[in-house]
Amino acid sequence: MGTVITTIEVGDPQGRNLQRVEVEVDTGSTYTALPRGILQALGVPVNRAVQSRLADGSLQTVDIGQTTIRLGGREFITTVIFAEEGEPSLLGVISLEDALLAVDPVNNALIPVVARRY
Repeated sequence: MGTVITTIEVGDPQGRNLQRVEVEVDTGSTYTALPRGILQALGVPVNRAVQSRLADGSLQTVDIGQTTIRLGGREFITTVIFAEEGEPSLLGVISLEDALLAVDPVNNALIPVVARRY
């Protein structure tokens, strides 16, 4: 399976001042991680700090907040990690679900899905 790269628009919590950011889709990440500098410049507040497990198994404390994302023709509020300099920008699984998108591993693309309710 290849890597899926896409562009999202991230804005302030009110959905103004949108800025385009290229992200790697990472279905192993719970939250979307975006550069701290971009989020701070947009006025996104830190809501709290949480523990995050990295791929190597170690734990890291990260700041999270909520802001507006535009992806796949949809605009919604989602939780974001304030990524530090040098860390990748990642689109996490919660944002994918919020946008009603899934990964198509054959075509390395995002595809629309229908919401489920059981």
